[in-house]
Amino acid sequence: MKILKRSIWIVPIIILSIFFLYGRKHGVDDCLKEPEEIEEDICMPCEESEQKAYKQGYAICENDLPKAYNAPARIDLCSNVDAYLTGSFIYFEVILDQIDLGITHFNTVTPNEFEIVKFSTSYEPGFKIGAGSHLPFDDWDLYAQYTRLHDTQNTIYDPNGKLGIFYTSWFITGSTNPNGYNLSEINSNIRAFLTFDFDKIDFEIARSFYVGKSLTLRPFIGGGGHFFDQIYGLDFTYQSSLREMAIKNHSWAIGPRFGISSNWFFYKCFRLFGYGAASLLFAENKISGSGNETGLPFSVLKGEKDILRDVEEFMLGLSWGSYFTNDTWHFDLSVAYEAQRYSNTNYMSKTAQMLNVDSNGDISSNLVNPGSTFLHGLTVTARFDF
Repeated sequence: MKILKRSIWIVPIIILSIFFLYGRKHGVDDCLKEPEEIEEDICMPCEESEQKAYKQGYAICENDLPKAYNAPARIDLCSNVDAYLTGSFIYFEVILDQIDLGITHFNTVTPNEFEIVKFSTSYEPGFKIGAGSHLPFDDWDLYAQYTRLHDTQNTIYDPNGKLGIFYTSWFITGSTNPNGYNLSEINSNIRAFLTFDFDKIDFEIARSFYVGKSLTLRPFIGGGGHFFDQIYGLDFTYQSSLREMAIKNHSWAIGPRFGISSNWFFYKCFRLFGYGAASLLFAENKISGSGNETGLPFSVLKGEKDILRDVEEFMLGLSWGSYFTNDTWHFDLSVAYEAQRYSNTNYMSKTAQMLNVDSNGDISSNLVNPGSTFLHGLTVTARFDF
């Protein structure tokens, strides 16, 4: 009786083994069968587009596509060219760290007062142009874009009628006047100028796909590069002698770039879109300058500084688009707020601060990092697919 009880557990093992071996035999037989020939259904691009129950690149119904596949969401035209062009008008404010003129100490009032003499910035126009093409492989696309923004800005501070001392860190030989500049002895306006020339090229490869009924994503990877030409200058007349300086930084950068954009269709052809990108670039800076601060001219010999520069970009906006002429071309118009940051660009200020303005003229032990450049403002873009 004990032997029977102990052997009962062997029965289910035997049954499972039989099922396993039987199923394995038939599974192998199925794999060895010749595959059935399936007649390939070849459609022309226009015919295939007409058979779809939705307009590719716009909001869809829940059952239009299989939910397990990130179906392409690019603009799909009945065209052999399958390319697109973009043009943007930008209206950006250029903001740099560490470009204020100085600080004024009003020492004739009680309590004493201090006024930061800030560099005023304004919005300036620029443009972007781009071109792209859709690839035959898995609905990927290539896109390249050029950005141009050139600007010159001035700030004037009038010391007339004011009593106090003006201090600035911009004068490299400022240790010759460690106690600042008496406002009553400044015989002109204090003027600062900034010349900013910015040119940028971006290249990306991307794929647009659906992630919901009204939401599409477009991740991309590529590369980018830019050129900065920046000149900062400060001048005024003190005790009937001109005091002036100008420092220039010529910088270029190149490296990888990646990001993602998204579209949310909230009403027919209208959509909200977002865009974000990040880059880590190798950058070279060439700094030089000249001036006349004490009656004798001087020059800053050209120096080079290599760094890694991080760049962040962000855009949020509203767009409308539509297919035309039986899906043979497409037009899209958008308006957006855009912001960009470029790290470690202001080597003009860093160079000027390398000689402290204390009475000993020693090298400062509290040097700051080079300031960053910020661009932000309005972007209006038109896109034409053909």
